[in-house]
Amino acid sequence: MLDELDRDKWTPEAAAHLLNRAGFGGSPSEIAALHKLGLRGAVDLLISGDEDADLFPPPAASERVDMSDLYTKAKGLSEEEKQMRRKELQRIFRDQTLELRAWWLNRMRWTSHPAREKALLFWHGHWATSIEKVKEPFLMWQQNETLRALALGSFRQMALEISRDPAMMRYLDLGQSKRTNPNENFARELMELFTLGEGHYSEKDISESARAFTGYRVDLATRQFVFQPRQHDGGQKTFFEKTGNLTGDDVLGLILSHPQASKFLARKIWIYYAGSEPSPELLDALAAEYRGSDYDTGMLLAKLWKSREFYEPSVVRRQVKSPVQWLVGTCKMLEISLPGAVACNGILQQLGQIPFAPPNVKGWDGGRAWISSATLLLRYNISAYLLSGNASGLPGLAQGKMEGGKISLEKIYSGSNSPEEICNAAAARLFQSPLPIPLHEKFVNYLSTHGTGAAARQDLLHLMMSTPEFQLT
Repeated sequence: MLDELDRDKWTPEAAAHLLNRAGFGGSPSEIAALHKLGLRGAVDLLISGDEDADLFPPPAASERVDMSDLYTKAKGLSEEEKQMRRKELQRIFRDQTLELRAWWLNRMRWTSHPAREKALLFWHGHWATSIEKVKEPFLMWQQNETLRALALGSFRQMALEISRDPAMMRYLDLGQSKRTNPNENFARELMELFTLGEGHYSEKDISESARAFTGYRVDLATRQFVFQPRQHDGGQKTFFEKTGNLTGDDVLGLILSHPQASKFLARKIWIYYAGSEPSPELLDALAAEYRGSDYDTGMLLAKLWKSREFYEPSVVRRQVKSPVQWLVGTCKMLEISLPGAVACNGILQQLGQIPFAPPNVKGWDGGRAWISSATLLLRYNISAYLLSGNASGLPGLAQGKMEGGKISLEKIYSGSNSPEEICNAAAARLFQSPLPIPLHEKFVNYLSTHGTGAAARQDLLHLMMSTPEFQLT
């Protein structure tokens, strides 16, 4: 299990698969450059990456909005004035949230470190936290930065940071938990959804864990974590058969010492990147790797991305693209900019995956849940918009041209003249592998009938993007 892929199996198609799953795909030239590095060099590059923070200036949400006037009596605001102030804050928060989403999506699109952003998208769905309850974009941006820093690093450290994360604390009511009335929301989800899964803890473990996490607070002035000893239950607690004056950090350590933790997390990581359930033997091997590295996510992913199992026919082009993967990956393939902030927001809202607003604490279901008859038709229609910039007939999208202009047909079809050559060029860009013969013949026949001019070449891209095959990666 997890033996390295044979050298002769490292083909351009394998490189495309790695770039699609570890990141958001890429253009033919990006795939060729990755293939040239060899498997080990490609994986090392994806894991290490380049620092690119200077290319993405922090959004407005990175500046905390002062709301003290709503709570300080000395300001002397009347109730009417406070209501006006709240409405103004709501407008500011809406604008900041829209910009924050566009900022992250553009980072996915243009980053030189796609593996980090792809892993960050996974952890965002894992530690699901929504702006709908958190309200303040600053807290969501702060959590995003925390997860980005640790996305390919230590899960142990990430769990510690998230237990002190103001957005998570607000989302799961941890900041309301006190010695006389422990709140069990975070303690329950920590084990059920974040580390162990159902059936591996007791109700007593939840209540004792909740006691250990009492006293966690968010400073209203700075929006940072603070610990209030007077609100902490300092009494004896018994958790996973260990008794003592246990703290939240102690509980996290005991959870990660549980053999189920590495299995739960490794399974979830494999499904996210490989798109299928691992066999019991493969899961045991993945869990052993994760546990043996003390939960170093980068080390596990490096092993996973080099493994024969990751390149099996049952894995390659068998995963349904998430809406974010579909949107960002399509723009990377076509070498175009993302639509504007409003359009991106509308697209992802209609397709069912809005960053910073997962549907619930479980995050997104993923897989086949991404596709329905309605969302499939939407993908086909939005494909036309991405190619033409015309949003007519697509409610919720900004009208007019795409930011960054139309695609370059010359770049996509460079040197291709015959229907066969044109079809092969488009397929290489959009599918990165030969098409099934019936589908290939269908597209060649279309060009033979409609000619090979610019309109037909653009329509061919739309036809290819309007296939079930294009929804898979």
